[in-house]
Amino acid sequence: MSGEMRVSMLSRDLDMPVWSSEKGSGLEIPVEFSEADYPRAEYQRRQQFWDPIRVALFTLAIVAIIGIAIGIVTHFVVEDDKSFYYLASFKITNIKYKENYGMKSSKEFIERSHQIERMMSRIFRRSSGGGRFIKSHVIKLSPDEHGMKILMVLMFRYPSTDSVERIKKKIERILYQSLKTKQLPLTINKPSFTLTSIDSKKMRNLLNSRCGIRMTSSNMPLPASSSTERIVQGRETALEGEWPWQVSLQLIGAGHQCGASLISNTWLLTAAHCFRKNKDPSQWIATFGTMITPPAVQRSLGKIILHENYHRETNENDIALAQLTTRVEFSNTVQRVCLPDSSLKLPPKTSVFVTGFGSIVDDGPTQNKLRQARVETISTNVCNRKDVYDGLITSGMLCAGFMEGKVDACKGDSGGPLVYDNHDIWYLVGIVSWGQSCALPKKPGVYTRVTQYREWIASKTGI
Repeated sequence: MSGEMRVSMLSRDLDMPVWSSEKGSGLEIPVEFSEADYPRAEYQRRQQFWDPIRVALFTLAIVAIIGIAIGIVTHFVVEDDKSFYYLASFKITNIKYKENYGMKSSKEFIERSHQIERMMSRIFRRSSGGGRFIKSHVIKLSPDEHGMKILMVLMFRYPSTDSVERIKKKIERILYQSLKTKQLPLTINKPSFTLTSIDSKKMRNLLNSRCGIRMTSSNMPLPASSSTERIVQGRETALEGEWPWQVSLQLIGAGHQCGASLISNTWLLTAAHCFRKNKDPSQWIATFGTMITPPAVQRSLGKIILHENYHRETNENDIALAQLTTRVEFSNTVQRVCLPDSSLKLPPKTSVFVTGFGSIVDDGPTQNKLRQARVETISTNVCNRKDVYDGLITSGMLCAGFMEGKVDACKGDSGGPLVYDNHDIWYLVGIVSWGQSCALPKKPGVYTRVTQYREWIASKTGI
């Protein structure tokens, strides 16, 4: 992606024009003027400025500035902010537990979790120390005779000089005050509330039970806005772990062929057309991380499953699963993406993000560094217009890009993820499938619509 803004992704064959521009250069010819035209000006000398009183005042000012600077530096060195994590457990009495709350990919779990997380955010952000609250994530919803029990992680930033216990007391005070004075949508049973300090490793292990969560190397959440700001025209991903579900599928001896998405410790989701030339899993490897070489993690493939009704000629059912021979451990750099509920429907012009290692111009070379771009969903009706794809888009396909072109997937990104952010939880909504050339006007990228294949994925993987 550069200049004209392209993400690499599809196997497209048409040649693209190469644009170039040159700046003209001009010569500067010196012009001579006579001293008579511009007579020399004489300037009167100033009187001596540095008398003893002024020297003393200047010295005091310098000392004051140095003192203030030392104070600021001391503040940031001594009171450097540090991350603190707590595991909160409590009961909610005005909501009855539903069976689907036990499935973290279910619509019911997602909506209820968001409600609880929003409530926690309001409680802490409206308090006097609200700027210290960073994020909360629901880990588990379980049944209770009086309603249901909540287990969640709370994240804060406080000066490193603060003690864990002192911060714990502050958090409890804020929460108990809110329970007394504020009308909350959910009724928390105060005696049931417990708060336990946990370290970053325990916090990461707990979050690993949730999909689609991005974390920085400092174990802090990476909000969606951080990507939006840096992908105005498509560019290299800057942060390790920014897209931790991205996979590079490589043929041994031939290098990178396609992208894929990690959906569990052992399963990858990709495009069926990636295996047209070779379906032997022993000939493939999968790598993780923002660079192909060197990879953060590497695994061999043990199984490849193509959709039974994949049609090469029409690109229908362009979806496949690949199983790793050895499971991967989730971390800040390797994480699974969430699979959407089959009922999810994204309206046109929804912002989605596409990533991959493919070429940045038609038939260009593979990129060693992962690239990313923001695109928008396009309705099937628009995409099926005669001047666009003329009826070729089926119910299992999703169009995304821009009608004016410029931002798109290209060769080498096939099989890679198209993801959607919902409250900083990321969902895989599309698989890079096909398109006419790269970034042409009225020829947006076409993706396999993941919601259409949720039952098929579940039947093969149990996910």
